[in-house]
Amino acid sequence: MEATLTASECQVGEQNDLLLSLRATVEKQSSALQELRATVEELKRENRERPKVAFSASLSETKGPFNTDITLVYKHVFTNIGNAYSPVTGIFKALVSGIYYFRFTAFGFTSKHRRVSLYKGGQLMVTVTDHSTPHDGEDSGSNGVTLQLVEGEEVYTRLKAEHQVYDDGAHHTTFTGFLICS
Repeated sequence: MEATLTASECQVGEQNDLLLSLRATVEKQSSALQELRATVEELKRENRERPKVAFSASLSETKGPFNTDITLVYKHVFTNIGNAYSPVTGIFKALVSGIYYFRFTAFGFTSKHRRVSLYKGGQLMVTVTDHSTPHDGEDSGSNGVTLQLVEGEEVYTRLKAEHQVYDDGAHHTTFTGFLICS
């Protein structure tokens, strides 16, 4: 009986040690869980405070040819989150410094040539060109670029002199941009 009692006391001791170890593990996991919850809440707060910038617009009418280069004004605005794009001037102005992505499309169905270029400030970034022939049908071209901008920098597209782009209610000629990260 005494041997059984000693064995039982030994088992109780081992179980107490195991219980203490389990309590310590639970406390560590509970502490880690609280830290994770705090991190998630902080990330949610940061995301709410992070600026949201995105726009997409189309010309809605044919432009050109003109005898000088012109800045294209995309008047039909699909989206303008942050109001960084102006449908009055055709210019996107960076609300915050960051990495932005821009894409534009130029469409035509006449024998007029098309050349639309995207500018950052006054500097040419990328171009879409199509030299039509009298027998040429509908053509569309697009280009895109990722740019690092500082707050206040401007991005816009320009139609080259003596060139033309077509648009109507089907929204063939478009300009789009959005903030990737700040």
